[in-house]
Amino acid sequence: MESNFKFLEEKWPLLSTLGSTAERYLFSDSNSCLMKLGLFGEAVVNLIFVLDNISETKPQEENTHANRIKLLKSEGLLPKDIDDILYSLRIARNKAVHVGYESTEQATVLLEFTYKLSVWFMQTYGDWEFEPVEFVMPEDHSIDIDYEAIIKAQEEKIKELTDKIKDTSPIGLEVSIDDRRKRAKTSADKINLTEKETRYLIDEQLRKVGWEADSINHRYSKGTRPEKNRNLAIAEWPTDSTVGDRGYADYVLFVGTQLVGIVEAKRHFTDIPSVIDYQCKDYAKKIKAEHSQYIINRWGDYQVPFLYATNGRKYLKQLDSIGICILAFGLSR
Repeated sequence: MESNFKFLEEKWPLLSTLGSTAERYLFSDSNSCLMKLGLFGEAVVNLIFVLDNISETKPQEENTHANRIKLLKSEGLLPKDIDDILYSLRIARNKAVHVGYESTEQATVLLEFTYKLSVWFMQTYGDWEFEPVEFVMPEDHSIDIDYEAIIKAQEEKIKELTDKIKDTSPIGLEVSIDDRRKRAKTSADKINLTEKETRYLIDEQLRKVGWEADSINHRYSKGTRPEKNRNLAIAEWPTDSTVGDRGYADYVLFVGTQLVGIVEAKRHFTDIPSVIDYQCKDYAKKIKAEHSQYIINRWGDYQVPFLYATNGRKYLKQLDSIGICILAFGLSR
């Protein structure tokens, strides 16, 4: 099977090689896969600086990847969806490098994130008319006879191409920074994250405001339960609801052992207010009897004080107060 990142090879061989190497590491060494995906995000940021001829504004020792991202955001060159993906790649790489973190399941989500980032980059800095093919999950090549030799060759190629990144020059006609901003936004608006990918972003957002959230590992089905002195966002919590033929809420929020909120995660283009009306409300009414010890009060038919639905995008203005209530509540014991 050809790499999902093959289309980058002609214009940006470093990105193509990083992507294909991450694919090969996916099933054999998820730690290395996460590192390569993080390097992919870093290389994209570095290329943007070169291609748009953006000058550094901080001393050399302060030109961290995070600060470079902040500068590109201030220039209007990184739409929120792209910023979210870059943040996820950066945090995962830091964990992989500093604590040896590994997770094939997490790497699988981030690999597809990276593919969407690469499509955005092509449409913004390469071919404005580029139409991507559907992402295909790579096969497990770790049992191939020549696996080790291929990995070694790719690693050497990455080192060589990384050294040459500053020699990159704009491809085709130069464009104004305003045109680039418009194109960046137009391309980002085409990104349609899956529900699983949206959950990944929501995990990050919940962690930023004090919740312990990890929808891959902190799941009801994996034995996660409320605990005193912990603010847990437990994924796939079962209810007696028959809405959506699944019956479980994407996240249930607990302050200690008190059930304080339900959060539904939906695909990027889902109509969020309607989700609250028909799905979240039903979950809040149909908490299982066996979980009654977690209920703090009742409000008519409702057994949960706060309901929230999100597709990972910015808040609708009329829903600001709901989001603030949920997230603020979780900061108290």
